[in-house]
Amino acid sequence: MPDAYRDDIVITARRDAADDPETELSEQDIARYGANTIADLLHNIGPLIDGTGTPPIVLVNGKRIGGASGITGFPPEALARLAILPPDAAAKYGYPADQRVVNLVLKNKFASLEGEVGATYATAGGRDSERESASRVVIDGATYWNAQVQTTRDSMLFRSARPRAVPPDPVYLAGSVSGPGGQPIDPALDAIAGRAILIAAPPAVASSRPPTLADFAAAGPPRTTDPDSAYALLPGGRSLGVNLGVTHPLGSFTGSLNVNVSTVSSIQRLGYPDASLTLPAGNPWSPFGEAVVVTPDLRAIGPLETRQDTKTLAVSASLTGAIGQWNANLLANVAQSWSTSRFDRGLDLQNIQQRLNAFDPTLNPYAPLSRGLLQVDRSRSRFASADAKLVLDRAVAKLPAGALTVNLSAGISRMTVSSTSESDQTAPVAPVAPGDLRRTQIDLRASLAAPLTKRGDSALGDLSANAAIGATKVTGSATQRQVDAGLTWSPAAPVQLYAGYSSAQIVPDIAQLNGPRIETVIQIYDPIRQEVAQPVWITGGNPDLRRGTRSSLTLKAMWRPLGRSLTLDLGYQRQVSSGGIAAFPQLTPAVEAAFSGRIVRDAAGRLIAIDARLINIARDASAQLTTGFTWLWSPVARQSATKPSSPAAWQISLTVNHSWQLESLLTTDPRLPPLDRLGGAGGQPRHLVSMQLMAGRSGLGAILNGQWQSTARVDNPAIADGAGDLRFSAFGQFTLSFFVEPANLLNPGSTTKSWASNLRLSLDVQNVFDSFQRVTLADGRTAPGYDRYALNPLGRTVQLTVRKRF
Repeated sequence: MPDAYRDDIVITARRDAADDPETELSEQDIARYGANTIADLLHNIGPLIDGTGTPPIVLVNGKRIGGASGITGFPPEALARLAILPPDAAAKYGYPADQRVVNLVLKNKFASLEGEVGATYATAGGRDSERESASRVVIDGATYWNAQVQTTRDSMLFRSARPRAVPPDPVYLAGSVSGPGGQPIDPALDAIAGRAILIAAPPAVASSRPPTLADFAAAGPPRTTDPDSAYALLPGGRSLGVNLGVTHPLGSFTGSLNVNVSTVSSIQRLGYPDASLTLPAGNPWSPFGEAVVVTPDLRAIGPLETRQDTKTLAVSASLTGAIGQWNANLLANVAQSWSTSRFDRGLDLQNIQQRLNAFDPTLNPYAPLSRGLLQVDRSRSRFASADAKLVLDRAVAKLPAGALTVNLSAGISRMTVSSTSESDQTAPVAPVAPGDLRRTQIDLRASLAAPLTKRGDSALGDLSANAAIGATKVTGSATQRQVDAGLTWSPAAPVQLYAGYSSAQIVPDIAQLNGPRIETVIQIYDPIRQEVAQPVWITGGNPDLRRGTRSSLTLKAMWRPLGRSLTLDLGYQRQVSSGGIAAFPQLTPAVEAAFSGRIVRDAAGRLIAIDARLINIARDASAQLTTGFTWLWSPVARQSATKPSSPAAWQISLTVNHSWQLESLLTTDPRLPPLDRLGGAGGQPRHLVSMQLMAGRSGLGAILNGQWQSTARVDNPAIADGAGDLRFSAFGQFTLSFFVEPANLLNPGSTTKSWASNLRLSLDVQNVFDSFQRVTLADGRTAPGYDRYALNPLGRTVQLTVRKRF
């Protein structure tokens, strides 16, 4: 399902309707982050929200409005404030209690016309990207609307733009003739030329008549072409997106409508095709005494390519209001996408070789080859979905500690995926059979949130519980059930504890079963042959996927010893899946043994294709321990929302989160031992650390983000004494974002209009130190396929963005 209408969870009465916040950002606080959209702002404050990177549930003015508002595309200047609600707030809205909730409070009056342009360049050269957008946002009380158009372009990054330890063999694009096994072409030709000729260019006269030895002697060597100039390490692409949205009161209800149209295309060149023909002695077009090797003229063929194009249309609507004592939300979505892909597999020269062997006088082996000889795999798919959901919630009873809240929801969805695949030859992995797959799904869910005790009335402090049950019925499958339960306890104001458990039956969705088949060529290390391979990498739907169950246990603790200036977090998560599906794991000898039918090799053992579609599993168990802290500092004491701090005041925040992976075991078949992804079967690091340092004031600010991971290894038992084991070094990367607003920097709080008013310049540096992970063998040598630019061909990038609001 396209991300444009799957990932956003946007939930809007009164602008103060949401719970008391755990953390609140004022208008001045928001400005210090220098974000260009609310989506960017939510990303930047991610460490403050959760630290796990999980997208939060979003409320607007304290209520949900589905995905219909396009609110995340609004400029942050449209916000009066942003509130991060306590961890137990999600349960009151019928969501799992371990999700976080953010309430966006819009200004009562706001209007903005905005333009933005940005360019990104790799400091090592070879790739550039551009982005342009224009938007209009108007807020007038309970009515607001937006219109946005955005375009992007990325150039291909060719291998010729990056250094290589070993230069590639040249390509003779205009054709060549050479002797077998690197020997001279013909002693008679050597005698005429007065030197040994190992390779020669086809003479110009060969286009109209059979050439002589003298013609070849005069032709000279063939012209060479750098093959790396036709092989892209990263694809190029273009995109266009248009978003229109409106929210308006309809009597006692509020209605929203959003339309999103997008088109995305990508292209990647895969190098020149391998092509060689044997020209036998005695052929009318051969003046040689022995058979020779002819490389055909490939100029009309050009590089092989893979292309993908996707067009999407999505319409969302919502209706929010009160029905009696119930808060009601009706959400509806209709979406459709069309995708096509093309993969140039190579050349079919079998018929030409047969005609040469038959001494066909009408076949000129030196003539340019036709593009009709290309073997092409094509696929087309269409995805359509329609869904509606009704959500009701109300306080059904007044308990001593607060209101007992009930949330009920019922939804129905209809999805259709149709796909076709065709190939000019027998593919190494058989394509999915064409046809339509239709699925109807009905979802029911009921949840209860109950405050049990209240601080001041009980020695236990604040104690609340939540529970939920759900059922999903999918066409052709038994009913799946889900149970969630959670307990939140705050024995003292600075301390909060949470425990939650979830169990659910899971079935593959329609895209996982029948998604479009996509083929491309990747560069990968082959641990069996210990060499770099370029196999066909196959993704798409897998109709053989099966259902399973998943259970999770979450424990969290938070302590604020210095109020909101310092927050300490501790957590434990364990998740176990029995049956079900998982992503295809990293290729290792153990993985190839478990999925031998997915790995295709030729007669010489070379890797030629990998079926990397989703897999069925027997069991997947993981556990992790998380710790973290957030420190907020400002030289000016925080003021109330009615008396905000000075725009010139600096604010600094530092967040550090550490994840310690305790267990990661994947069992693909009950008859096989589990794959220990931490112990050498998957190359997974045990420790992950993320950090964010933000310093900002009105008109000026910077954010430093960093990620670090510990060492890891992949064992290769096929090589004796561990000589083939891969050792992954510890690895860290940093991103630095800087913004300046000239008008606010020079005249904070000034209302005088000038050319610099509402102008923002942003500079973002990805991978500041141009770092990459080193992967070595037991003797310390860099493993084949893991050189500097094979792992991270892009390297450091610099992005400059200019944004102007009118």
